[in-house]
Amino acid sequence: MMMDKSAVSRLIGVAAVAAIASTTLWLPEYYLGILIKTLIFIALALAWNIVGGIGGQLSLGHSVFIGLGALLPAALSLKMGVNVWLGIAAAAASSAAIGAAMAWITFRFRLGHLYFALVTLAFGELGRIIVISTDFLGGASGLLLPREPADFLKFSFETSGQYLLLALGLVVVAFATTDWIIHSKLGYRLRAIRNNEDAAQAVGINLLKSKSVAMILSAIFTSLAGSVFARYNGFVDPEFFAAPMIVVTIVLFTAIGGVGTLWGPVLGVAVFFPLGEILRGSVSTALPGLHFVIFGVVLVAVIRLIPSGFVGFVNRLRMGPHIGGARSAFERRGRLVLRQPSRDASSNSALTST
Repeated sequence: MMMDKSAVSRLIGVAAVAAIASTTLWLPEYYLGILIKTLIFIALALAWNIVGGIGGQLSLGHSVFIGLGALLPAALSLKMGVNVWLGIAAAAASSAAIGAAMAWITFRFRLGHLYFALVTLAFGELGRIIVISTDFLGGASGLLLPREPADFLKFSFETSGQYLLLALGLVVVAFATTDWIIHSKLGYRLRAIRNNEDAAQAVGINLLKSKSVAMILSAIFTSLAGSVFARYNGFVDPEFFAAPMIVVTIVLFTAIGGVGTLWGPVLGVAVFFPLGEILRGSVSTALPGLHFVIFGVVLVAVIRLIPSGFVGFVNRLRMGPHIGGARSAFERRGRLVLRQPSRDASSNSALTST
């Protein structure tokens, strides 16, 4: 008896979670740190994929949510003595409100994909400027989070293994939420909006509601990932956490893995983030900047050889060369038919001319 694709996907996910959790027992500290950051970026990519991949809205303003999740709980805890968990909840609620505002702007002004990307990029840059000019949030100097004894009620952890389990739990929740969205009515509505907004609205899909729900969920998970990242990093640099460049990195990894798919963000980050960190640690000492060159060459080669992403490449392998070749030949034949006028059309034009 063969299992369906969803059951296989869940089985692979459970095995991956068990394997990652076991690394706390045998993986060296350096590579454990890379794994923790990889998991955090997977959570960020999964969160962005809800809006940018499934919904087709190219958002470049998610740095606002990352910055809120990283800076607001830290500032409230350090300067007002507020419990970190309450600060995380406040940051997530603020991110959800800003995400809903972005979705409303998109609906109100019917922004196309390019203009939506520019508007969200402006949101991200505005957020960075506000952060570096606000002393309460640390200003341009950032915020230093002191290392404290492990206390779950204070969102404080001591060992890398504890942080790994925390990041892994966030990834599991984000992955399960993405899986639910893809197979729910919301997922079908978002894909319909991505393909054709006018047609989706014509069949009765509420554009504002669907976009708002997707953006709110994406903003909340992005904020939570920012909070975990800041606590693990120990120092919140606004030029990193609140700058739009971090979103460009997330978008790039997601696109390479397979935008709009369940496993695409996971595969894209899992391959390229550790690669970049390992190259920086091993090659940059010999020649500064060489790791950027190598990473860029590998990146361009993968984009050139696998334009459909890792998930698309795996799907083509599963289909087989004969099916893939027949499909491409059929598509080429279809394009030729569309380009060439039919005999009936040419005869009708001749009759009308006479």
